[in-house]
Amino acid sequence: MENIYGCGISEYDAADGEGLTLCLGFFDCVHNGHKRVIDAAAELAAKTGTRLAAFTFRGDPHASLGKDRKEIYTFRERALRMSQLGIDRLLYARPSESFFGTGAKEFLDRLFGAHDIRAVAAGSDYTFGSAATGNAAFLTEYCGARGVKCAICDMLEDTPGKKIASRVIEKLVEQGDVEKINSYLPMPYLIEGEVVHGRGEGAKFGCPTANILLPDDKLPLGQGVYATRVTVDGNGFPSVTNVGEHPTFSDRSFTVESHLIGWSGDLYGKRIAVEFVSRLRDIRAFSSAAELKAQIDSDIDAVLGIRGIS
Repeated sequence: MENIYGCGISEYDAADGEGLTLCLGFFDCVHNGHKRVIDAAAELAAKTGTRLAAFTFRGDPHASLGKDRKEIYTFRERALRMSQLGIDRLLYARPSESFFGTGAKEFLDRLFGAHDIRAVAAGSDYTFGSAATGNAAFLTEYCGARGVKCAICDMLEDTPGKKIASRVIEKLVEQGDVEKINSYLPMPYLIEGEVVHGRGEGAKFGCPTANILLPDDKLPLGQGVYATRVTVDGNGFPSVTNVGEHPTFSDRSFTVESHLIGWSGDLYGKRIAVEFVSRLRDIRAFSSAAELKAQIDSDIDAVLGIRGIS
């Protein structure tokens, strides 16, 4: 997504002047509830002939609010998923104490003052502004006074009376339950990053891997070996991905290490997206590289047996 505009506290980057329909929220993991808001906004955008845009944060808002939590998706991952859902303009703020001290009306005034916003969509539980003084009712009244269309979406419930919550998804990420995680998401759980040099052990026995490191503010996926699909340069490859440590080689560093089935070539420096389909097994130490190779061969067979992954 190329059309990304910052929203600072002192000034907002001016967009290209096109009319926008704006989704408001954090969209921390772009789950099915968030998709409901995006879909509602897409309908408004079609009716008003405007571009579909969304607001989010670039950086870790939890840390700025003093919360001991990490992001399910990074900014780049959210931007990727939202673009795949039709968002083509992304407005962001860098979370800070001063930003979260902004009043609800001032936040909207600055946002609407910098962009030609003609319609807005948000969830019924959306809050904004200092001390969360802004809510869906506040937003609806503000938009009404400006003649801006406003769609407020009911919360998508996991079970009757209980909305889909990022807190629930966070626990599943920590547990490595990607099948359950994916039931809450419109597209498979994702880890995106730049390929870096690893130990090079896999290449020695015919299983080269692409290694990416997690940023400090991203919530780590539970350790394990997973069936995945890796996208590189727009092409998808079924893959086996080890998330976590490498006990066979006495390596306790935490990495995301994928063997792309059918790939040949140099991946270093490229950005790849790893989509997680299912959990294959726990990580364990093997007595030799040959024993590990035999297990990886079995893992590859398991991946290729999954319908739709190739």
